[in-house]
Amino acid sequence: MVRKVAISGQKRIFDNFFKIDEFCVSHEQLDGTMSADQRRLVFERGDAVAALLLNLDSKTVVLVRQFKLPTLVGRGRDFDAMMDGWITEAIAGMINENETPEAAVVRETMEETGYQIHNPRLIAKFFSSPGGTSERIFVYFAEVRESDRRGPGGGLGDEDIEVLQMPLGELFRQLRIGTIEDPKLIVAGYWLQDHLRSIDDLKLAAAATKSGQRGEAAGGGPLTLSTVQYAIKDNPRLIVGYKTGDIENIKGVSLWVNSENQDMLMDRFIGKTVSANIRRLGSNRSTDGTMIEDTIQDSLRTAVGQRQRVEIATVLDTVSGALKTYGVMRILHVATVKGIVGGRGVKAEPDDLEQCTKQVLATAEARNQRLSSRILKIKHESILIPMLGTGDGGLSVEEVAKTIIPVAIKYFQSNPVSILKEIYFLAYKSQDQVACDKVLEKAQLKGTLVRLEG
Repeated sequence: MVRKVAISGQKRIFDNFFKIDEFCVSHEQLDGTMSADQRRLVFERGDAVAALLLNLDSKTVVLVRQFKLPTLVGRGRDFDAMMDGWITEAIAGMINENETPEAAVVRETMEETGYQIHNPRLIAKFFSSPGGTSERIFVYFAEVRESDRRGPGGGLGDEDIEVLQMPLGELFRQLRIGTIEDPKLIVAGYWLQDHLRSIDDLKLAAAATKSGQRGEAAGGGPLTLSTVQYAIKDNPRLIVGYKTGDIENIKGVSLWVNSENQDMLMDRFIGKTVSANIRRLGSNRSTDGTMIEDTIQDSLRTAVGQRQRVEIATVLDTVSGALKTYGVMRILHVATVKGIVGGRGVKAEPDDLEQCTKQVLATAEARNQRLSSRILKIKHESILIPMLGTGDGGLSVEEVAKTIIPVAIKYFQSNPVSILKEIYFLAYKSQDQVACDKVLEKAQLKGTLVRLEG
């Protein structure tokens, strides 16, 4: 439905690089009647284009950074003192008279970045601020390779433009925590994230169809090995972070934590849990893979002793067996899962996880204190903690992450001279990584943590 509008007067009251037009306008209202004449000002600057480039060679997005006076002024409203006016943006520029948006985006991309793009894809068209200006922005996406870079970029005339290559992960991280200030980049960034996710879903579906394992593809496999670190602000020697992927690929962490039931019975060797992996990797096996000694489970049974079961948050310290080849010196088993009355399975309680994590860290520190008093001065300076209470415990990884990660942060804040220096959490799948990122990034925004790059 097109509603009526009547413009009875129009004049330009400011005519410079920007222009301002004054209108006298009346429009059809919701009840069908015409409104009274209204005076309205329109900030007129024409239309603009923007572009987000994906560099296929470096797996980065090509962005620009430059000084903008309005950015400086706007940020100044939020702080006592004026702030830096430099802003990271999508490539952008005005559409010249008699120029198509597509031609404009090709030209602007070359001027600002030096990349020659072909067949840019229009992904959005929107009004930049419909309450005040008639400007529309046409947002494009294009893929490039290093061979497409034909010049240095940097802009024309007095433009002073820095060309940036931002890793995809960093772009999506900044979108999550809300640090991107350019709306063009926000629109294009979310579009790219969805676009890449759709491509990945198609690949997973194709692989699942080929292998006949749709359920496994839908659930997602383990991430590749990587490490994300945050330092405690004002105490950079103390690190909180996470390691991604299958635990059997992680090496060089002194202490591993195993989440167990109150019976302290580890999972079967054929299981897929952290408990099963620790038990299998730590066992003594022959060259053909046959188990000779169930090293860690035997040590755990000795630690349990005559007890039928232990209390929730009990931590038992055992040998690491063959995991010493991974650099793992001890295993800390913590009771996080309790049996449901009537033998109806097991479950973890969210309220127990904070105490479980505290006891794990206290046990690690107490062991370090004992070791440091010895002649050899052995120290266990790093620890790996899985997502306690997920799996058979039934808790969501989001709930667990927001409970146990802050405990680690508070532990280091309360123990600035801790012998333990690095606390890592295990992010097996992408869902685990996202949950960890949300908690750590929130702490960074609060000024508690500082992300370490590299």
